[in-house]
Formats: sequence, C-alpha cells, structure tokens
Amino acid sequence: MHEIFADVKGQSSALDILSKIYSSKRIPNALLFSGNEGIGKHFTAIQFLKLLNGNTASVNLKISKLSEPYIKLITPLPRGKNETNSDLPFDKLTSDMAEEINEQYHLKSENPYHQINIKNANNIKINSIREINKIVSLNFDEILYRGIIISDAHKMSIEAQNAFLKNLEEPPEGIIYILISSQPDNLLTTIKSRCWTVNFSPLAENDIAEILNKYFKYSSDSINEILPFAYGSVTNAIFLLENNFEKYLHKTIIILRYSLARKYFTATKEFSELLESNAALVFNMIVDLIIMWFNDTLKMKHGNSDIKFSSYKDTLEKFNQKFDEVDISRTVARLVEIRNSSERNVYLNLTMMNVIFEVASIGMK
Repeated sequence: MHEIFADVKGQSSALDILSKIYSSKRIPNALLFSGNEGIGKHFTAIQFLKLLNGNTASVNLKISKLSEPYIKLITPLPRGKNETNSDLPFDKLTSDMAEEINEQYHLKSENPYHQINIKNANNIKINSIREINKIVSLNFDEILYRGIIISDAHKMSIEAQNAFLKNLEEPPEGIIYILISSQPDNLLTTIKSRCWTVNFSPLAENDIAEILNKYFKYSSDSINEILPFAYGSVTNAIFLLENNFEKYLHKTIIILRYSLARKYFTATKEFSELLESNAALVFNMIVDLIIMWFNDTLKMKHGNSDIKFSSYKDTLEKFNQKFDEVDISRTVARLVEIRNSSERNVYLNLTMMNVIFEVASIGMK
C-alpha cells in the first residue's frame, strides 16, 4: 500500500487494489467506489488523484481544495425556478442556494469526511453532467490526470446517466472519472461495465473514533457511547452524537414490539415520527438498528455475550423464549434486502411498511 494512503482509515483492501493499479501504470478511465456512506470513499478518491499526479505539494493542495480545473466535484443539486436542461447547473439558483452549496463544498475541501448536505438536492441534474464537457475541453497540461468525482452517482437520473455514458464511451486522455456510490445497483449496467469497481468496507470502531477525534474534535467519552451503533459509518456516528441516540434505541424497541404484536397503525406512527427530519438517513439507521437487535438475539441464543443492545437484555431473552423456533437469519437477510433497496424506492413510507410487515411475520409463525 502506498504511503499517501496512510491517513485513510480502515480500507486496506481497497487501498491495496488502488496501489496495485498505480504500480501497473495501467490506469482505468473510470473507477466506481462502492460502499456505505461515511467510510472514506471521497477521501480515498482525493488521495488517489494525488498519487497519480506525482504527490507534489502544490498540486496536492489544489486537489484537496477541490480547485477546478484540477478536479471537478459533481453532487446532487436543487433545481432552480423555471430551470431547463439547457441551463448551467447554477444559472437558476438563488444567491442563497449558491452560497449554501459553495459553503458545503468548502467544508468538504477542509474535511474529507464531511457529509455534504444541500437542501432539496435530490438528484444529479443532466446539466451537471453536460458541464463535464466544458471541463474536459480545456487544454490543461499542468497535471497528468484531472479528476471528475461524481458523488452519490446513483442519484443520476436515467437521462443524466445516458448523458454520462457518452463521456465513458469516448474517454479523453488525462481525465479519470471516479463515481462514488452507496447504491451501485441504481446505476446502468452499461456504466458499471465501463468502470473498475473498488469495494469499500464498514469501518472498525477504533477507526471511527480516530476520525471523529481528528476531523470533528469529539471527545473520547462522548464517542465511546455511540460507537457500537454506528454500523461502521462516520455519518451514522455523527448523527447519533448530534441527536439523542438513546431515544433512537428506545424507539427501535417500541417499533419492534408493536410490529411483532401486529399493531400496524401504532408501529407506523412511531416509525413515521422519526422520519420527520433527514428521513432517508434516519430510515436506514433505524433499519440498521433493527437488524442489529435481531443479530443480538442470535448471539444470545448461541451464548455470545458480545451484544450491542446490552441495556435491553431482558427484552432479547423474552424474544428468544417466545420465538425459539423462528428462523431469524432469514428475517435478517430480508431486512438487509429492504434496507439496500430503500434508495431505489421513492416511496419511503411503502418501504417502511415492508420493514414492519417483515417483523410482524415473525409473530405469525
């Protein structure tokens, strides 16, 4: 593994692959970095671009600062009033919108683990993809490789993906595309087939702790409480730190209890109340907690004391006594499927009901 990756935590397999790609001198035109949110995919992309360009101080700084035309960051953006696909991405945005976006990009340039959060930015617009042509057409030989990073690449519309596919079919020299996605199944097969996929893993608790301490200045005392529930993600960890994470643990138990009792209305009401703010993130986190709880039931059944919901041992024991014959592994597998499909389903409430019905099905066996 190359030394430039020393500050990237917990991704030894992915970093090893990228180091070998660099050593081979056969650099693909497009890479797909696949894995959960908040595990270092963006940081790795930045460091890889530095490596490709000789790891010199002046170029490194420009890449870290996301300075065009050295690097182009494409993210989901809000749509402006009366905006058409022929407008440039920022043309119809208000000055407040543009200021918010620029501030988010600045925070990302200062902290590679910062999660960009732009209001009403639900997808990557086709005009953002078309703007790539302007970057690519510039004659710029100060560096060997200019990077086009597409964050949340799965949020490209089909129209935007088809436009991007044209870039991949005729890759220009000196340009490398890095697609970053937590939901690669949402990308066209023709796009994925033209990318070298690099898979990223959830982070270990000690890696999350180091990142939170270094980049977000959280104290060790506050970090240690939430680490078992972060599901390997810095993004999840920060959400739990900035909110009452005990509330989410308690609500998870309540949702489970009402679902198992087939009290659908009450279970839905409890779940829906949690989704009033940052719905997609909270939904995934609650489903992760439900999966974690079921995994704890399996651990207890097999005498493993390393459980996450240690404050709810009585609840776990009662569940195992009542549902001793149920195949919980199948339920966990199904919940993972639902969780992974959540971003493909624009109707989050319907996906929520699928979770509740899946848990409720245990009580019918």
